Amino acid sequence: MTAYLITVNGDRFMVDSHDALEEWKVSVADRVQRGGGFVDLIQADGCSTTLLVTPNSSITMQEVQPAAPARESWTQLLADEAWAYEDL
Repeated sequence: MTAYLITVNGDRFMVDSHDALEEWKVSVADRVQRGGGFVDLIQADGCSTTLLVTPNSSITMQEVQPAAPARESWTQLLADEAWAYEDL
């Protein structure tokens, strides 16, 4: 799943919906053209944040790929009490 890291004036927010991001960009552009205003942002964890954006706001959007889960090494598996040599 692709996620998006949005940085607004140094504060970072993670968003997981491309559709929500496109809608949000339109809202931000509208507020900036009007001289400023509040926009809501729904983060990946479900939290809602309200941001004040102005023509002087610094906003970046970056697409990020989640890291693959780390695999346990064989030495760790052998050290685990749940594993015995016979199980391999």
